[in-house]
Amino acid sequence: MNYITEEISFNVPTNGGDQYRLYECVDQIADLIDLYFGTAIEDTTNIHRLVDEELVVAMRRQARENELENINGGSK
Repeated sequence: MNYITEEISFNVPTNGGDQYRLYECVDQIADLIDLYFGTAIEDTTNIHRLVDEELVVAMRRQARENELENINGGSK
């Protein structure tokens, strides 16, 4: 099946604090869902919760990896 797609681009902020970047990410995800499904998401609470949960999981995984790397002074 051949799909017709349109090129999209999003600006990823390189400045601003974590909260600012989180809200920008959530807004862009809502915009992407709107684009794909022809919706008009106004309440981004569920998206915000999902992104926040995924960030927590990723940060915990990274912390575990860093902890393992630092065992015995970082030698492998």
